Amino acid sequence: MNFRLTAILFGIVFVIGVVLLILSFDAPDTSPAGVLVAELDTAGKKSDDVDEIEFERPGAEPLLIKRTDKDRNTWQIQKPIAAPADASRVQPVIVALLKAKPTTYAGNTGNPAAHGLEPVGLKVTLRAGDKSSTINLGDVTLGDKGVVFVTTSAQPKRSMAVRRDDLMALFREPKDGSAAALAKWTADYRATNVFPANPQSVGEDVASVRLELPNKKQALALTHTTSGPWTFDAPANWGDADVEGDAVPLPGTFTGVRRLLGALTSLNAATPADFIDQPKDLKEYGLNADNPDLVKVELKTRDGQSATVFLGKRETAPAAPAMPGAAPQPNSKVYVRVEGLPGVIRATAGDLTGLNGVIADPAPLRDRTLVTVDRSKVDGIDIALPGQPAVTKLRRAGGPVWRLYGAPNDPQPAYGAAVDKFLDVVLARRTVKDFPAAANFPVAATVSVWADGFLPSADPKTEPTKKGEPIKLEFGPREGDSVRVRRTAPGQPPVEFILPAQVRVGAGLDAADVEASVKKTRLDLLDPSLPTFGSDAVTTLTVSGANGFTVTKDEKPDPTTKEVLWRYTPPEAKKGQVADAKTLDGLLQLLSTTQSVTRFVDESLDAAKPDEAKKLEEYGFVPGPRMKVVVGLSPTSPDKERVYEFGKDAADPNFVYARVGGRSAVFTLPRLVFDRFVNPDLRDRLVLRAVPATVNKVELRGWGDAGFVTELIFEKSKEGGWVATKAPPGYTADPAKVSAFVDILTRERAKTFEKGVPEGKHGFGDPKASLQVVLHWPGGAVPLTFGSSPDNGASYYMWSGWLPKSDPVFTFDAALLKPFKEKPGGFAK
Repeated sequence: MNFRLTAILFGIVFVIGVVLLILSFDAPDTSPAGVLVAELDTAGKKSDDVDEIEFERPGAEPLLIKRTDKDRNTWQIQKPIAAPADASRVQPVIVALLKAKPTTYAGNTGNPAAHGLEPVGLKVTLRAGDKSSTINLGDVTLGDKGVVFVTTSAQPKRSMAVRRDDLMALFREPKDGSAAALAKWTADYRATNVFPANPQSVGEDVASVRLELPNKKQALALTHTTSGPWTFDAPANWGDADVEGDAVPLPGTFTGVRRLLGALTSLNAATPADFIDQPKDLKEYGLNADNPDLVKVELKTRDGQSATVFLGKRETAPAAPAMPGAAPQPNSKVYVRVEGLPGVIRATAGDLTGLNGVIADPAPLRDRTLVTVDRSKVDGIDIALPGQPAVTKLRRAGGPVWRLYGAPNDPQPAYGAAVDKFLDVVLARRTVKDFPAAANFPVAATVSVWADGFLPSADPKTEPTKKGEPIKLEFGPREGDSVRVRRTAPGQPPVEFILPAQVRVGAGLDAADVEASVKKTRLDLLDPSLPTFGSDAVTTLTVSGANGFTVTKDEKPDPTTKEVLWRYTPPEAKKGQVADAKTLDGLLQLLSTTQSVTRFVDESLDAAKPDEAKKLEEYGFVPGPRMKVVVGLSPTSPDKERVYEFGKDAADPNFVYARVGGRSAVFTLPRLVFDRFVNPDLRDRLVLRAVPATVNKVELRGWGDAGFVTELIFEKSKEGGWVATKAPPGYTADPAKVSAFVDILTRERAKTFEKGVPEGKHGFGDPKASLQVVLHWPGGAVPLTFGSSPDNGASYYMWSGWLPKSDPVFTFDAALLKPFKEKPGGFAK
């Protein structure tokens, strides 16, 4: 072979080598399109099927995490330590690996050695039953198109690129480098909560907790009973513990179980660095066995999990910034050791300053609420008082209304405000002052309280049927500023308490007297509201007594004034006369708005029984009431009438005895109500109501100092306007003023009626002070006289020929007549 041919062949080989080298960098990625975990994918395995995940890297013991309960999705680290794993950190890794797929990447040579995969840096194996897939991870690149180079157990000899973002669940932070160096490890997967309970539902999750100061021989132990309350195991015989505690927690103590458990179960490792796997000396962390302040906590959950935790030294940092208006939140750390787990945890904690104190003295945690039940479920109350022949029985069935049962006329509506005050006192939170030893004491009131204790009856008149047992409360008499109470709950022994004589209740925290609030008789609990009615529905009003009368509403209103018209029926002397509508409306309003009686004094009185008839006679209802008021209602009303009976004056003359028709209870009402009906002045105050609209002549004489002539006569012309037919020369009447004057006289009401015949003080004989008026119409006329003023010009005395001769004088609003009296030519243009 000559030299030239040799050179040509050499050149061809060189060019081919260069081309192959270039293709090795720029050749398109031919990675398979399927997922990395081919073996699991082919077997149809999903994330819920994976029960193990193992991590391996050079120079470190493998990290093995195993699912321990599929239903609860709990995981356990098996190697290099035994510790609970956080499912919320393990699961994303499994999901990411199951979904990850190769991607095209120009820099992928396909050669594992070129991408940190020979030897393998990080090896991750997923196992699901007898199937497994392994992914080997090498170099990690940064940038928008950063990748992780991998090989798999299905393709161990070919490197593939996977988007780095798809596998970020594996890494601590977004950096480039070796996957083995960047990978999360044991501490990153550990469960961060120190205790197994969820702090968000701690009241339901935890079954029991025991706290000890082992070196001081002091302990606090609580159990959550199946029926609901928390009870003390230690100290023994302390009964129930308070779940909620004070509404505003006091610093440095615990008054509620929920807050105590919340402080414990919120202990957690904030970062992986808080796990100290190989502590040199436990004394450095306050976890040495002889530390006098060492706290031991044993907590068990309802689902069978448990943890024994020792709390050592605490580090209190400055309070974390709070929201505007809120108190700063403590930001502290406490070193803890969990029995059965390696090392120490530097746990983030809330305010634990009162923990040791409440173990030494658990008294703040005692349940200081006399009765802890849901107020909305209280449906039965019995009150038994010494000397009372019967128990007062209150029932609430299917609604907010309380009713009294047990007496002949029951059920009757109960006084809701009194029942509410009773419940305010009995159910008030944290009112117990002390827990005395059992002792005999006189019982001033025995109270039984049912919560969801009755079945509603189909017949509202029948008492609801009892289905449960009550909480029994025995109240002693007040002793100084305290009241002793014995509580007996169903299935529990009696417990005694000391309450303050006054307790704070309601939103305004008003003081309520305990003894007065619970010692309620039937009379105290009867509804004091009188049966009301709408005045529009009233058709008749009958008052029986010394000055009895009946008025009936006309079917149609007055055609001129459009007012309701009331007319007398009896007495015969007034039959057909119009009664004053506004005065009647005031009387009806008085009855319909007198909602509350002053005081019940007796009930269930039967006139057929001699002893009870004697009582009714003492109250003034036998042989008949002193006065009886019957309000007749329209036929469309549910009830046809309202009946009110008034008896004698009560011991306090400002009140009278009264009762409502259909009810036997006797009560007192203010005497004002009685007096208004004894002899009401119902005279029609529209004195000239009967004057027709056809007034066509007005005569005026008097008011000599009013600026116009002594005598004026106005008559209507054929055109309907007013003209002066008698007046000074040149006087021109203003028709509008004359019409206004007539309207005032015929449509305005008298202010008062005077008794007796005219007198000198009325001024009817003084030509300068008086004005004589005669209104004429076809076929009739009516005279009027204006007199002097009884009240410095606010009113005028007036006399009318239409009023009875015995009482013809009334007063009239002077302001209405001012334009006609005080201005010269008051009727002129």
